[in-house]
Amino acid sequence: MPKTLYSAEAAVLRRQLRAAREEVGITQAALSEVLGRKQSFISDIERGVRRLDTVELWQLCNALGLDLTEFVAEFQESIEAAQAKRPRRARKSATSRPRKRS
Repeated sequence: MPKTLYSAEAAVLRRQLRAAREEVGITQAALSEVLGRKQSFISDIERGVRRLDTVELWQLCNALGLDLTEFVAEFQESIEAAQAKRPRRARKSATSRPRKRS
């Protein structure tokens, strides 16, 4: 299983967090100061170098004046919309083998 840090869903979360920060009109430096962290903490999250745990996501949402439940619901909607746009690939069964040609 690939690491979730590099998944399409993680990219959606990073874009959503950055958009929320920019919508509030706060810089990475100002947000990190509110959180008592270094600016690189926010930069690493937004660049996909660092993943968040649930408590850190909650802290970020609070610092941005966002409700965590609403933020996660928006994330879920974004993921579902992205998945609906992707074409579905047929799955191969584990027992299927290429046929020999005579």
